[in-house]
Amino acid sequence: MGTFIGHISPGLAFFSFAIFYAFRFSWMVIKRERTQYKANKRPPGLRAALRHIPPEGVLKVIYGTLAVMAEFFYPPGVNKFYFYDRDDPKLRFQHPSEWQHVTMYGYFAFSGWLDIVSQACLPKRLILLEQAAITMAFYITTLLLKFHMHGKDELENQVHSLLLMTCFFTSLILTVELWKPNFRRLWFAKTFLVMVQGTWLLHAAFILYRPPSGLPWESSDMANLMYLTNFYCWHLAVDAALLTAIFGFAKVLHRVMQGELPQQRARNGVSKGLYTLGWNGLGKAPEELEKLTLQDVEDKEKGLQEEFL
Repeated sequence: MGTFIGHISPGLAFFSFAIFYAFRFSWMVIKRERTQYKANKRPPGLRAALRHIPPEGVLKVIYGTLAVMAEFFYPPGVNKFYFYDRDDPKLRFQHPSEWQHVTMYGYFAFSGWLDIVSQACLPKRLILLEQAAITMAFYITTLLLKFHMHGKDELENQVHSLLLMTCFFTSLILTVELWKPNFRRLWFAKTFLVMVQGTWLLHAAFILYRPPSGLPWESSDMANLMYLTNFYCWHLAVDAALLTAIFGFAKVLHRVMQGELPQQRARNGVSKGLYTLGWNGLGKAPEELEKLTLQDVEDKEKGLQEEFL
């Protein structure tokens, strides 16, 4: 992880999960679904098992495993798969940063395997165990980031401190979700924090290793440290705007797919408002009925927005 690619790859992983969560939870809210984890029993047979393999779990396994292999064997020809050098008379530990990274990635890969086994192999899904595994992965990441200071200057430590803070709040959200998994505000809080981790890691890769100016950031310059915090605060604003935009896009997409724009439903008499029943025998809706059905649709739209907020 202590390279440009080492920050880009986990950044892309977190960001891709955040985009997936943003669309998934937005769609669930728009369709008024209230259950985040569905405990459906899996039918017996290989085909049923393959159909129930969770894409989220597969991505965790792929990202985590590739990251572990990269820490040990990248670039090609390198081998860091050992704790200490036998030729060292003091047997001092070697590659502490790499082993910390491997521990972080390993917990996320383990969470992915647990998702796959729980949903595709077991007759009944172990939802609580899945939640506990991903929560533990974020707590482990927070703990390791706290003591991830080997060979780092003040600038890099501040980058990781801001990342640590984000991971810690994500861990708290996931902990509350153990008891309140269907609380919608937690869905989007979790999505937002994961998105911040992704974009911040992507930005950190350029700050630490490939600054656009071509000049390295100096830790001795206090202005650099102050602007680093500024950039993080701007990430919060941009990611919040992106999350809002995704929800708005999903809402428009849902309307287009369903053909349920309020004006169309009112004109075509598709609305299921209470007043429609009184005018079924007239053939076409009079102006009064159009106003009433349109008002009914607007009330439903307003109720949905209030329920989301």
